[in-house]
Order: sequence, then structure tokens, then C-alpha cells
Amino acid sequence: MKLLYNWLKDFVDVTAPAKELASRLALSGTNIAGVEEGSHGAVIDAEVSSNRPDCLGHYGVAREIAAIYGLPLKPVAPKPKESAAQAAGAVRVEIQSPELCGRFTARVIRGAKVQPSPARLKERLEACGLASINNVVDATNYVMLELGHPLHAFDYDLVRGHSIIVRAAKAKEKMRTLDGIERQLDPRVSMVCDGDGARAVGIGGIMGGAETEISFSTKNVLIECAWFEPVAIRRAAKLLKLHTEASTRFGRGADPEMAEVASRRCAELILELAGGELLAGVVDVYSGKRGPKKIALRRSELLRVMGADVADKEIEAILSALGFAPVRVDAQRGSSGSLLAAWECTQPSWRADVEREIDLIEEIARIHGLDKFPPRLPAARQPAARLPQAEAEERLRERLIGLGYQEIVTIPHVNEERDALFRHEGVTPARIANPLSEDANVLRSTGVVTMAGALEWNLNHGQRNARLFEIGRHYRLDGLADRASRKVVPVETRVLTLGATGEAREKGIYEAAREYDLADLKGDMDTIGALAGGLNWEEGGPNWLHPTRGGAIHLQAVIPSPGVAGVNSARNLSGIGFAGQLAKRMAERLRLRQDSTTP
Repeated sequence: MKLLYNWLKDFVDVTAPAKELASRLALSGTNIAGVEEGSHGAVIDAEVSSNRPDCLGHYGVAREIAAIYGLPLKPVAPKPKESAAQAAGAVRVEIQSPELCGRFTARVIRGAKVQPSPARLKERLEACGLASINNVVDATNYVMLELGHPLHAFDYDLVRGHSIIVRAAKAKEKMRTLDGIERQLDPRVSMVCDGDGARAVGIGGIMGGAETEISFSTKNVLIECAWFEPVAIRRAAKLLKLHTEASTRFGRGADPEMAEVASRRCAELILELAGGELLAGVVDVYSGKRGPKKIALRRSELLRVMGADVADKEIEAILSALGFAPVRVDAQRGSSGSLLAAWECTQPSWRADVEREIDLIEEIARIHGLDKFPPRLPAARQPAARLPQAEAEERLRERLIGLGYQEIVTIPHVNEERDALFRHEGVTPARIANPLSEDANVLRSTGVVTMAGALEWNLNHGQRNARLFEIGRHYRLDGLADRASRKVVPVETRVLTLGATGEAREKGIYEAAREYDLADLKGDMDTIGALAGGLNWEEGGPNWLHPTRGGAIHLQAVIPSPGVAGVNSARNLSGIGFAGQLAKRMAERLRLRQDSTTP
């Protein structure tokens, strides 16, 4: 999120330089990527975490600044001039799917003149990464960046019946969005429709439709400002592969109480930029209104968690500045600094992430300053203990590093198609129910898939010689693990994966360079296999290995021969894996430009 320093000063009279302000925001929990100077002043690049949708607007960040510096926050109270005619007689709103849309407001402006926006507004939008379109659409985007709540403007005359119906999409229903793409919808998607509800004019909380968009011929404007269910928006944006500024804010949980204020502010701005007449009142259908939640805070718990005290006045000042309206409720409320002090706080509508006492303690700590609390370790309830396999893994790791390998740690979320290239026959992959992306929708069923990716990344970035190892886990579903209930259960297995490519020996004065080959890999495997009593090699292997340059590895154990004292014989216990050179067709598919070996 791009934050304009001068825009923030519209809401709080901060005098600190932009870089100092960015540093204080970073210390209070807002990740700052950098500060840049431009013709419009300083621009702070903030990375807003997913639980803080209130900071996706300048006003929300200004509230943070006011709390940090102890400054008053200027209220947002737009008062646009209204006509005698009522909005309720000009537009009708119906929510048929309250589980998808909890609130929908509508205002009507007549006689607006759509034209290019003034330079000051254009500069602010462009500095925040948004292109200017026209004064009406720019007004909706401006208010979104200002207050953090998305809006949409319709050409009122193109809305059939001057009626808005919010419903779930029908199976295989299609509509053309503002970007000109026709999209197929799903019943889990919220649709904004006009007339009798048959025609969709927008995907609720994501993007409007092309049929009712604002143009330079528009005279009358319908302003939509709604609140959509966050989970439904995230699901719909992922399903449609359509991520917008609106879906980002609604998907994280926008403030439902801000909808009417943002609508009023947008109307005020459109009147200023485009003129016209605002019909009196607002059509506001609010089916998902929730009562305020009370949260208790005790000084004893603050002391237990943080290990140090914060003065009563500062606790109340911080919580008041953040909107929690603390009220002292303990019997000693006239006594300052009492260990029994307790407050009752009200959760503000813009902070749905604060639900418990520990959340309030975190708010106090980050604004007060985490550096002001003494560092200490919490009391241990039980001594730390090493895992049973820790010593064996350390020996294995030391030997691999001694052989010239470097340890890597990869993310086990992989693409299902790539995982299938290396998956053993009969193995059922562990699919992720809610993957972060389509390219990471299963847990790896073998360590080879991520090792091949690591080799590919190194080669593509100019690192021709690489010897890598990873001690990780692979994941599978096993129907035999719980035969009694006949359920398929997930199974995690720790696995060692090696990968090598490039030169085994660099060119020297007396020796020529030599490529890493199967003999080198076999030698390294035998060296580490000695830790477990030795390895046996047999012909054969999966189809991703070269047919003549690979094999199966079996663990070897020494078992005394019965009846003959002092005589031992080696006996093969079990197969533990495969090793060899990647098949040529596999290397070509993975775009590996040179031979690679992996066990």
C-alpha cells in the first residue's frame, strides 16, 4: 500500500519527517518497505498484514500515527448538500443472499458532468498506483484509498428499473466485467443485478460490469457502497482468478460501519468534482449488523505476559486512540497503578482481529514500544529435550557437508502435475484443501520433486555446479494405516534427498575438469551409508531415472550366522530408495540444461 505523507497529514497533524514516521510505524507493527520522494511529496511503501484491513486506507494509518504520537485524529464527517427529493423514491435495493452480502447502501446524484479529474486528485491516485479514468470513477477510487472501503459507481440511467438485487450467481452464469472479459460464474459468487435480478451488472466486492459503467455521456450516477462476507470474497476471487483492490479489502474484512460514511464522502467529492444534485438520504439495507463485543483487560495479565507495567493513563490513552473506549471496572478504580486494575473495552467495527484479552495486551505493547519491556525468557514448565533422531541426523549432516554438499530447506507445497512426474505408482498424494495458489496444491510425495526444482533454479541463475541435500519430509495418504475404521490417514516420513549437477572436480594445474557422474554419487552414498552399516545396490528404478545409470538402494545389516561362532554374513533388510541420473526426457521437461543426479 502506497501512503502519501501529505495525505496522512490531512487527518493528523504530525510534524515528524517521513522517514522517522516510517520507522515509528515499523516499530509498532506495520512493515515498511521503503520511503521515496516525488513531486507530490514523500511516499511510504507499507506492507499491510492480512489481519489489518483498517490500514488499507490513509485514515486507518493516520489512526495508528495518532496513537503512536499521542495526537488527536481528525474525524471524518462529510456533509454533502442534499436536495428535497428522496433517494428512497429513486432506487430500490434488495439483498437475497445475506450470507454473501451483509450491507448495501445506494445514493443517487442527478445532473453530474463527467469529465477528467483535476491535477491534484490525479497526482494522488497515480502516486498510489491507480490510473485516472474520469472524475466520478476517480472519486470512488480516491475514497477507497482514503477510508479503506471500496465503492462502485453505476450509470443510473442504464440500471434497469432503477433496482438493485444482490443474489448468488446461477450455475454456469456468465457476465462481462469492466476489463472486457466474459467470465463464467459459480453459485458461491455474489452478484449485483438490476431490474428483476436476471441481468448481472457486477461481481459483488470484486469488479463491476461493462453494461452500466460510467462514461462521459453519463448524467446520473448511482453510488454503491456495500459490505461483503470476507470468506466468500476470498473464495470467489480465487475461483475467478480475479484479484482487485476491492477484493483485497473485502477479502480481509472491511469495516461494515464505514460503508455509509464512505458513501457520503464519495457523494461529497463527486458534487465537488462533477456538480449535480444529491438526492436526500440513503437507501441502506443492513441485514448483517452485529452488536458490539466487550473485551476485558486485567493489569495482572499484562504484567504476566509482558513482564513490566504500563501506567494507567497510558493504557487508557493507547486504547482510546485505537478506538477501544476503555472503561475502568475494578473495585479499586480510583486507585492508580493497582495490581487489581481491570478495564472493559469495546471492540471497534474496524478491528475484527482483536477478540481476546491477549490481543489488547499486544495493542498496548506495540504502541507503548516493545523495546521498553525488559528482555526475559518465560518460565520453562519442562526442560528441553533432544529428539531421538537428533544425534544420528547430526552425524549424517556433518558427513554430507564434509563431502561438499550444501543443505537446503524447501517448501513442501508443490504443483500436482510436477509431483506426479516423480510419484511412485500406487501412492495417493496429500492434497491441500485450501492451497495458497494453484501451483502449490499438494504436499510433496517425494523429496525428489523439490530437489529437482532447486537444481533447476540454480542452473537458471547461472550456478552451474551444485551439490545439495535436504533432510525433510514427504507426505502420502495410506489406506492401510487404519484398517479398523477403513479410513485413509496421512503419513509423514522423514527422508534424505541429494542432488548434484556440474563438475565433480574443477580444472587444476595437473588435472582436467571432470563432470559429476553416477560413480561419484554412488561413492558419496556408500560413504554416508556406512553410518547405517552399509548399502547394497541393485539394478532397476523408477521411470524418471536413466535406464542404465541408476539403481535401487537397500540397507545392509550385519546379522550373526546361526550356529557358527564369530562368523557374520551380510543380509539385505529393506529398500530405502533410488539413485541415479535423471532420464533425458525428464531433464528436458524440467528444462535442466545439463546432466543431474539424485537419490
